[in-house]
Amino acid sequence: MRLLLPCLALLGLSVAAPPVLPPRRDVHSELIIGGSRAYQGHFPYYAFLHNCGGSLITPKHVLTAAHCVNDGWIGGTLEMGVDDSEDLKKDGVQARKVVSIEAHEDYNKEGKSRDDIAIMEVDEPFEITRYVQLANIKADDSELLKQDWTVAVGFGMSNLTKNDDGSNSGVWPRYLQYAYIPMIPYDRCIKGNWWKILWEKQVCAGGDHVGVAHGDSGGPLSVLDDGKFYQIGVASYIATGQYFNQDRYPAVFTRTASYCDWMNEKTNGAFRCS
Repeated sequence: MRLLLPCLALLGLSVAAPPVLPPRRDVHSELIIGGSRAYQGHFPYYAFLHNCGGSLITPKHVLTAAHCVNDGWIGGTLEMGVDDSEDLKKDGVQARKVVSIEAHEDYNKEGKSRDDIAIMEVDEPFEITRYVQLANIKADDSELLKQDWTVAVGFGMSNLTKNDDGSNSGVWPRYLQYAYIPMIPYDRCIKGNWWKILWEKQVCAGGDHVGVAHGDSGGPLSVLDDGKFYQIGVASYIATGQYFNQDRYPAVFTRTASYCDWMNEKTNGAFRCS
């Protein structure tokens, strides 16, 4: 089962004369475009939700997007340590059952796809190993947001091509993908946000023929600082059909630093931003 990054899929604009109407918001689409294969242990904080991605923030809690989850997930299984979607029994892979879900109470209020964040609790703690580790999230991300590059990870659709009718087609990769994606400053991103829904609790990233797409929703957006990855976002939405133009229609991510208190509350104090 695959879910699209909420119909706000990725942003992306063309410098040519803008269309009379903005691109449809693909409220659910996901993928890594222009990415490379990631091997087991490269991104040990990445959680495999099958339809989406996530990140491990405590041994028992996975952070993802609110649009990725519903009550049907209770009793479902998610895995850590996955780099091959067709080999979930591989050494180093750990599976746990979901026992509860906390989606942000204000998610998609007024149809603006804001507060797109959720936490899934599993039945037993994941064992921390070289292949399974916790995500790092800072309470103050101001310096991290000044970086030029981010990295996105996921099993989203890849090898996309644009069809004659304007639609896109691609393949679901067997192996985990990652891509280094340019950070898009907030002031620049908000100018290209056709739907006037961007706010300070979101961050943007995207490049020419590189970015996220169908299948990458809920996955972490991180930056490398002093040899360590810090998660700054959760994949939320993009502009439908603009997968190759994410330099102009950037993808939008829920800004993790803005939800430190919320994450602490929903994990009963188990998680704290650094």
